[in-house]
Amino acid sequence: MARNKEAEAAQKVNESVQQKASSVDQLDKLKKYRDDYIAEFKTKGEQGISASRLQEYQAFVHKIDGAIDEQLETIKSMQQQVDARQQDFKKTSSRKKVVEKLIDKSASQEAKSEQRKEQKEADDRSPRGSARDDVLMWRLT
Repeated sequence: MARNKEAEAAQKVNESVQQKASSVDQLDKLKKYRDDYIAEFKTKGEQGISASRLQEYQAFVHKIDGAIDEQLETIKSMQQQVDARQQDFKKTSSRKKVVEKLIDKSASQEAKSEQRKEQKEADDRSPRGSARDDVLMWRLT
């Protein structure tokens, strides 16, 4: 169960990173579009432009700038989500390690207990502990 949670947390981190990368790509496209539009307008402006066309141009660039600002906010929000999900992954991974250590410790204690039980059973079956052996040992010495 801990492994599943860790895998889910890792998947969420991966998804968030991919979403952020997609948003950064979108931002780059917006900036390039803005730069291309400005360059094209400058070229056309050198040939002369009407006041109404200049206002349309400025309004459109303003809209693109607004979209860029929104995209920057989206990226900032996505980075916070990535950070939060990375923290969640670290916590989940830590919990998994604690659970694994507890399982290992329990298994080790169980194995030691089983060894002691087997040793006690072997000692109980062994004739070494009998009074008859003590008498024999006394006569031999």
